[in-house]
Amino acid sequence: MKSYFDGVSEESLICAQCGYCQAVCPVYSVLGWESTGPRGHMQAARDISRDGHLSAGNIRHIFECTLCGRCQEACSTRIDTGQVWLELRERLAAQGALDAFPLAKLHGNLTTGHSLTGEAGESRTLWQDDMEEPVERLNLAAGAKVVYFVGCVTGLYPQGYPIAHAMTQVMARAQVDFTTLGGSEWCCGFPLIGMGRRDDAVALARHNVQMVRDLGARTVVTTCPSCYHTWQRVYGALLGEPLDLEIRHASQFLASLLQEDLLQEGRLPVGELDEVVTYHDPCDLGRHSGVYEEPRQVLRAIPGVQLVEMADNRENAQCCGGGGNLEAVNPDLAAAIADRRLAQALETGARFIITPCQQCRRTLTAAARRNKARIKVLELTEYLVRSYDSG
Repeated sequence: MKSYFDGVSEESLICAQCGYCQAVCPVYSVLGWESTGPRGHMQAARDISRDGHLSAGNIRHIFECTLCGRCQEACSTRIDTGQVWLELRERLAAQGALDAFPLAKLHGNLTTGHSLTGEAGESRTLWQDDMEEPVERLNLAAGAKVVYFVGCVTGLYPQGYPIAHAMTQVMARAQVDFTTLGGSEWCCGFPLIGMGRRDDAVALARHNVQMVRDLGARTVVTTCPSCYHTWQRVYGALLGEPLDLEIRHASQFLASLLQEDLLQEGRLPVGELDEVVTYHDPCDLGRHSGVYEEPRQVLRAIPGVQLVEMADNRENAQCCGGGGNLEAVNPDLAAAIADRRLAQALETGARFIITPCQQCRRTLTAAARRNKARIKVLELTEYLVRSYDSG
């Protein structure tokens, strides 16, 4: 098996064309065309290896993918499909394919403004303006042990602000010695990698890692699964060196806090919530990073909460439609995928969908509104803080 970014993959040559991947692909389930599913993508990989190019239609199909990883779970020959899709995108991006998509604008935002929106760095601290509980040394505090890496969607979009508020509130009450990178935080680079511009992500990775090292912190915590996956599993390869940092997703950090004696000291006043919830596994946290149990541990630590699993969960969880830059290429397709996941959530009879991902929260909330469904979507940290008021 080649390493994560090791040139054009030859794994497409061993594809058995069995179709198991098609059966679980969220894009194929909506569009139903052979060229839009993993088996069609494998054929495209062979074509581009042989001919050096693809038709415009097939190029679009390569980018109409959430990179959710379900095809890899189902593959009978254990092909690293995620590697193949990324290498395909790298080849196509090098040939100028991004110019034909809205991804070109997103690429510009990330390489010049270092964020999804392209806004100046000071916009990354706007979420701090209406915090109920102000936190001292919140930005660039030298000597802090932990850096909370907020991420673009949480830090730059108002819908994500409550997640940052909740995380800082939990860490402050637990007396964690933490800070953020404030306006100096750059995008983790995951969207660039997803569009086939891995080399452009190196500068972002180098900047973020150096900022954390300069502060003297030893741990990075993020509420974003994509940021977590990128810091944990990609940055070392991008920079060609070990990070020598502990990288933790918020769900892992919260689970460890709840297991300590902090509850007995009253720092985390978890109250009872007599509610039925269902849990959505984010692709980048679950399939791509192997984190399944810690978020469920947090939910079970809240008295009165009844967790009912969806039909597809853990490594088989359906995608929310928000990954792989799909919304920038085909927003209607992304919405249709989210609708399918919402339908599974509604089947559980739960009142809440809880997910430790700001992107999943956003796409599933939009699906609930679109379908006039009486179910609320909350990020895991938000839900934990919600229990404070019930205690």
